Amino acid sequence: MKLIASRPLTYATRRLKAGDPFTARSEAHRRILIVTKRATAAPDDGDPIVTKAGTSANLDALRAEYLKVFDKRPYHGWDAEALTAKIAEEIANS
Repeated sequence: MKLIASRPLTYATRRLKAGDPFTARSEAHRRILIVTKRATAAPDDGDPIVTKAGTSANLDALRAEYLKVFDKRPYHGWDAEALTAKIAEEIANS
């Protein structure tokens, strides 16, 4: 019942962006979300989901780098591009 948001939406009190993975509460919810084109079925091969910005492992590595550079955790909504830009800006300024 894993899905990927096709466009921004709110589901189960979560605000999702296009490309965000999430789990449907039931099979009926899954069918409705797919039919209304709010979500697509996630691949079942067990590999991490690849987003436009890169792999989830890449995002985790960037978050760790941000923590090391700024000594605080990054905003959870930032994608890989935003994290890379902020890290590069801070390194250039120091």
